[in-house]
Amino acid sequence: MRYIDSSAASESLSLQLEENPNVFAKCHAHFDSIECLAKGGYGHVFKARDKLVKKYYAVKIVHHEEKALREVGALSDLNHSNIVRYYKCWLEDSEYQSSSSSSQKYLYIMMELCDDKTLKDWITEKNEKTLEESIRRAESLPIMQQIVSGVECIHSHRLIHRDLKPTNIMFGKDGKVKIGDFGLVATETDDNDENQSERTEKTGTKSYMAPEQVRSLYGSEVDIFPLGLIYFELLWKMCYGHERGKKPKLTDA
Repeated sequence: MRYIDSSAASESLSLQLEENPNVFAKCHAHFDSIECLAKGGYGHVFKARDKLVKKYYAVKIVHHEEKALREVGALSDLNHSNIVRYYKCWLEDSEYQSSSSSSQKYLYIMMELCDDKTLKDWITEKNEKTLEESIRRAESLPIMQQIVSGVECIHSHRLIHRDLKPTNIMFGKDGKVKIGDFGLVATETDDNDENQSERTEKTGTKSYMAPEQVRSLYGSEVDIFPLGLIYFELLWKMCYGHERGKKPKLTDA
């Protein structure tokens, strides 16, 4: 699970996590062997071992806000072998005193711990090898079938992932493909003005974003566009980044 560190909010979170060990109060009470795996604009992810069951989990820490609660709500509804499993969440007081002397709350999200290698790493490894096309196709097909199965589950719950890309697709300890990072998830049924406005702000990753996602309201169909790009990357060896940087523009009918 990887993130792009690009926001002031993320820098603030990093500072508070580093300066204030009390942020991990409950985490330290129930977990040990805590190790930071990733950090970025949507939070920090830690590998931690539950002291009682002696098993490792991924614990994501984000600022407590409505967007973070949407991610938890989505994950709690999605029980599928190709989606990162959600276990539970809880709130913590950071006890970090800001200039306004108020305490910032953090949301902790406990999830399935996946392998360090993402689908992006898998693609990079294949591109560095010389494989017959038939072998690469044979290896890519079951991966893509699992991704599609996971996306079907997401859409069956009237949800839109909005950020499907190889770095957000991982491999579980059981070897199965796992779709993760639901930080940008949205509902198809929520059509209030606030939600509509949010969907027009180019939410997602530009190189995998559907044309409709850039300029207009949309539904779950925008998750289909990156599926095609991902499958192409699975099948075809691309040696240079600019080869995947261009895509057709949406034209008016």
